[in-house]
Amino acid sequence: MAGRPRDWHPVADSDPIPGDPDQVAALGRKLRKTAEELERQIRNLKAVAEVDAWDSKAGKEFREKAKGNVRKLEAAFKRYDTAADALGTKVAEIGGGYQDKLNAKPTNYASDLNRAQEIADASLKDAKDADERKGAAQRSLDGLTEKEKEDKKKGFEEKRDAAGDDITAAREKISQAKEIRDNAAKRAREAIDDVISHDSLKDSFWDKFDDWVEGIGTFFSNAAAWLGVVSLLVGWIPIIGQALAGILGSLAMIATLISTVTTVIQVIRGDKGWTDLALAVAGFAMMGVGKAFSKISGKFIKGSLARVARAGKAATGKQFARSNKKLRQIAGKSSRLEKGDFWKSMKEPFSELFSKSTWGNNFKALNPFGSGGNYGKMANELAMRGDGSKMKGLAKSFTIADPGVSWDLKSIKQGTAALGEYDLNAVNKISKTASRLRHFGAGVTIGGLALDDHFNPLLK
Repeated sequence: MAGRPRDWHPVADSDPIPGDPDQVAALGRKLRKTAEELERQIRNLKAVAEVDAWDSKAGKEFREKAKGNVRKLEAAFKRYDTAADALGTKVAEIGGGYQDKLNAKPTNYASDLNRAQEIADASLKDAKDADERKGAAQRSLDGLTEKEKEDKKKGFEEKRDAAGDDITAAREKISQAKEIRDNAAKRAREAIDDVISHDSLKDSFWDKFDDWVEGIGTFFSNAAAWLGVVSLLVGWIPIIGQALAGILGSLAMIATLISTVTTVIQVIRGDKGWTDLALAVAGFAMMGVGKAFSKISGKFIKGSLARVARAGKAATGKQFARSNKKLRQIAGKSSRLEKGDFWKSMKEPFSELFSKSTWGNNFKALNPFGSGGNYGKMANELAMRGDGSKMKGLAKSFTIADPGVSWDLKSIKQGTAALGEYDLNAVNKISKTASRLRHFGAGVTIGGLALDDHFNPLLK
């Protein structure tokens, strides 16, 4: 179609009825083409569903599913068919003058838009002609002499006023054209809304519920993945690392638990399979087991740390010998714990999630305004490990370990200055055993994270 007029003086500041009827009709033709393809597929599926030769359980099940798909395709066809009719697939021209176009029967949006624009364009042309006549009459009036005004003033005033009335009439015609356009848009919108609101493809409560569950699951899955990674990377920090990693690790497990619950719901709803559920449960369990083994490592080394402290403070040779003997006994235990310690360690990562004291103690340890002065202690510890340099202390301290375990290991090694050579071997053996346990725990935790599709592309 020809371009729309740009100058709408004297009836409007800009185009009162913008739009391209030909583009609207082109969209209508695309919708019609899709509707026709859907109709063809419906006929094919109906033909397959009506074949009784495949008389078996699988054949009956296939025909039932085919019938269900036919219903969905019919609903989709109705949407496209209705939208194509509402918009129109071609622009129907209405002949005649203003009254013919004004009183023409409504058809589709493209044709009615074109009809409204034709009325507006013709009205603009009339208004511009009237504006020229009005201007000419006014200029003639302004140029009259006093003698000429007696004979010609009234005639020019009538011409000016008549031209003004023609401009007003043009504006009214444009208002009627806008009403034609608005009514056409309303009919098209209502037709499309009606078919969408009442067919079987309309999102039900459960569709919205499924979307909500998926969104919640995705959010907490993301949160669990990154919180788990960060918790592994901060455990080495002296003094405050235990509290910081404890909070982050617990938050990661809570997020994983919520994500697992959403997976259970999605399995029940048929949106995910049992494999997805197995991976989610395994990921949650492995994060807990990983933390549990790190706790076992911590419990194993606590006794050693206490024994090293006693050996360093031994006042007599007998006391020193007893401490050395106890260290060798601990070193020979490998990973054996006291009765009940193993299962207690396994339960702690899960029970701590709901322990008020655990959360309170961790947040208290991280409070920069608290009375503990933990941040100052952290700085001093880093400086000590780095022989006066905090940066060297950072480099020497970094490790992927459970909060507190790395700290205790380093404390044991620092406390062996007063022990004999054979006792250092025992301490080294204890250190290796504890390290194997905590590294195994970190490996299990990382394995749990690897079951998340954010880190494992094979699971995407």
